[in-house]
Amino acid sequence: MKLNYRREVDGLRAVAVLPVILFHAGLSSFSGGFVGVDVFFVISGYLITTIVFGELEEGKFSLARFYERRARRILPALFVVTVATAVAAWFILLPEDLKELGKSLLAVALFSSNFLFWNESGYFDTSAEYLPLLHTWSLAVEEQYYMLFPLLAAALFRRGRQAVLVGLATVALGSFALAQWGATAHPNAAFYLLPFRAWELMVGALAAVYLSRSGLPLLRADSLSGFLAGAGLVMIGLSVHLYDRATPFPGIYALLPAIGAVLIILFARPNNLVGRLLGTKALVYIGLLSYSAYLWHQPLFALARRASLEEPHMRVFLALSVATFVLAYFTRHLVEQPFRSPSKVSRRSIFIGSGATAAVVVGLAFVLYGNKGFPDRIDNYAKVADTFRWQDLAKPCGSEPSLPTGVQALCRLPDPDKVTRVDVALFGDSHADAFLPAVVAATNQRDSTPAYMGLGGCIPLIGVDVRAGNWPAGVCQTLAQEQYNFAVKTRPQNVLLVGRWSMYIDTEDSASSARKYYLVEDESNPLSKEHSREVFVRGLERTVRAYEALGAKVFFVEQVPQQLADPRAVFHRINQRGMWGLPEAEAAIERNSVSQEVMSKQQALLRRLLDQVPEIEGFTVLRPESHFCTGGKCLMGDKDGPFYHDKDHLNIRGAEHVGPWLVTRMSEANGPR
Repeated sequence: MKLNYRREVDGLRAVAVLPVILFHAGLSSFSGGFVGVDVFFVISGYLITTIVFGELEEGKFSLARFYERRARRILPALFVVTVATAVAAWFILLPEDLKELGKSLLAVALFSSNFLFWNESGYFDTSAEYLPLLHTWSLAVEEQYYMLFPLLAAALFRRGRQAVLVGLATVALGSFALAQWGATAHPNAAFYLLPFRAWELMVGALAAVYLSRSGLPLLRADSLSGFLAGAGLVMIGLSVHLYDRATPFPGIYALLPAIGAVLIILFARPNNLVGRLLGTKALVYIGLLSYSAYLWHQPLFALARRASLEEPHMRVFLALSVATFVLAYFTRHLVEQPFRSPSKVSRRSIFIGSGATAAVVVGLAFVLYGNKGFPDRIDNYAKVADTFRWQDLAKPCGSEPSLPTGVQALCRLPDPDKVTRVDVALFGDSHADAFLPAVVAATNQRDSTPAYMGLGGCIPLIGVDVRAGNWPAGVCQTLAQEQYNFAVKTRPQNVLLVGRWSMYIDTEDSASSARKYYLVEDESNPLSKEHSREVFVRGLERTVRAYEALGAKVFFVEQVPQQLADPRAVFHRINQRGMWGLPEAEAAIERNSVSQEVMSKQQALLRRLLDQVPEIEGFTVLRPESHFCTGGKCLMGDKDGPFYHDKDHLNIRGAEHVGPWLVTRMSEANGPR
């Protein structure tokens, strides 16, 4: 098995990198451009297998030489881009973001970025667009693969070709089954972690084995080979165009780009159309730049988003895409090529230099994180940051709700010895927690007693559980029952149900971050969005009737308008530009606030489901938008400060701002006291 240079494989790299860059730029026609990473995985599997087994067959394989080549290929450009990103971030990022970048730097140096982002950020979450080093997750997957694959290859090689085929196929099938399960059950883990991604590298490896076996010659008919190579190119193109952030991934959907890449590797040749197309000078050169271009694009896009008060125009991203390849050109010629030459940089130098640079990056990571992103860089930073404070009215409930050990709900419960009946009981998830100051303000005006019980990621519907979300099976269902039990004891006059409802029913705006939450009523229920919506309607009707039977009026509070721009970035930039508290700030706030048109789309599915709930006396739907939206915009704040803690949770000021509206609406429903 010998690795011969193939122009069409470099052309395939171009087909992989361009969609990724244009996807992150936000071009709608490249909504599935993230599959370019899957194509890269297949190419890596093919190339590494060809190299390793070729050297094993010749008796020349050496782990030290293998890791030397990988270090030369990956580390110099990676460290240059990483350090350059950190320098630029010092001037652009806010302290909390610079602090978080410190964690990313550490993860890059330890080849563990995929673990960091698995724990902290869904790849398709809107917030992920602001992470300068998010893309290094795929490098971490490959680096972990490089640590393990040579050992597996050597063990299989000693047992013969049959063992190689069986071993690689077994790993591929097992990993694919894991990915298919994880795409819905644990989507973040499935996206980021090697066990769920190994099958893509393995299909590339199997393609390498296929090409090397004299007993399995390639198709002799050029026309059929050309057709299959063309089919592969079409498969990649379809996945780039048809997939989007809501596509369950990886798993069966990843077969389209992965098999497409395999078909191109197997059947694209200089004597057919696809081979000639991928072998053109332009695509080959883009392919040669693809690694450096992949490294540069995300830092440029993320830092541009952070530097701007509003989402940059598409023209900006297209210009940055061009800049990506300009930087890639210089990185390839000034960094990649010199370090790949043993005559210019010795093995000892590459290992010592890589280790020393990694140590510098680790040190930089600890400095940024340990100093909390150096908040003193920005005037009045602490004052502005304080406006985003989370309320502290709720405290851990202790053992009040009988939840599993380690799961701690939040409560604000009146003393049962002093209060036998509460006026308002607030139940819900973290949105209810954020809404609590509004309830406290409203009940203070009514001279009455409020109560609150909730847990982030738990929908407050009786008999309904949330699966594949934040908590183990049964937790949310148990909490909803505990909320009802509390209402039985205290007989509240009003029950408020507050939540990020889109997270459980998967609306258009939240598809990326909400697709892992499913509603069920028992163990036999399927985990699907369609079933979740049916459960939502039944659960809401059941819950309203249960509380209504206790004599309570039930208020269902639609979620507050979800902002598209990050309020923290907007208000900190307003502060940096000296506009805080001035009328000039109002235009910037309005410009960056979500429009009523978009907000209506956010709420459209929820409202269709609410229409399916039968009319029940004493059930009222409240729409906070009426208090936040005016003149076509749903404001994230005013010149004196924000109303939001982040893009979708209210801060204390925002919740208190909505208090008078809540008093009015509850009074209208209850009549004069």
